[in-house]
Amino acid sequence: MPENFKKHNAIPAVSVGFIARTGVRNVGDYLTYNNKENNGSSNGDIYLVATKVVTQVSKKVPIVLNAGVRGTNAELWGMGGNAPDWQARPFGAVAFVFTGPGRSSLIFGSEAAMQPHHPSGYTSFTDIGGLPLNIPTTLTYCTRITPSPKHKVNIDFGVAQVAGRIFNDGKGTIVDLQARHAWGSQVTWAF
Repeated sequence: MPENFKKHNAIPAVSVGFIARTGVRNVGDYLTYNNKENNGSSNGDIYLVATKVVTQVSKKVPIVLNAGVRGTNAELWGMGGNAPDWQARPFGAVAFVFTGPGRSSLIFGSEAAMQPHHPSGYTSFTDIGGLPLNIPTTLTYCTRITPSPKHKVNIDFGVAQVAGRIFNDGKGTIVDLQARHAWGSQVTWAF
């Protein structure tokens, strides 16, 4: 549904979507996983998102707000394997849009996305005397540069604070997923 549907300025754009992933490994089965025998499992997400551009505060710096709910059986969007079952998890974001040199756009934003708390198979950590895993809410900080409104090119940079050192059994044993500060970048071009 488009933003300002039927000329009602308070109505956000509403979207639905999905992602399907195959061949995903589970963080919870890291002790018993065999690359030669296993090909991972499958998981996915179903999204419902509302997005609104707010210009009432400042016409020079529009604010983009979005909020939604994700039905998922994935842990950390599949990076951490599967969750034990399908769960509804909320998320939301805010971004500020600045006009740069040559009519370029600079967008700075942040998102918070709640994750399923425990990956599937996490009992294997308790089997070795540890505490169950507890995956925190993911925080993301991002920048998008659109060099020119004539060309449909976007340059994106982001840092996500996701699960890093998530397990300590009191004896110094730590599982470090090496994802605490995951960096990403991309260039997209529409044609």
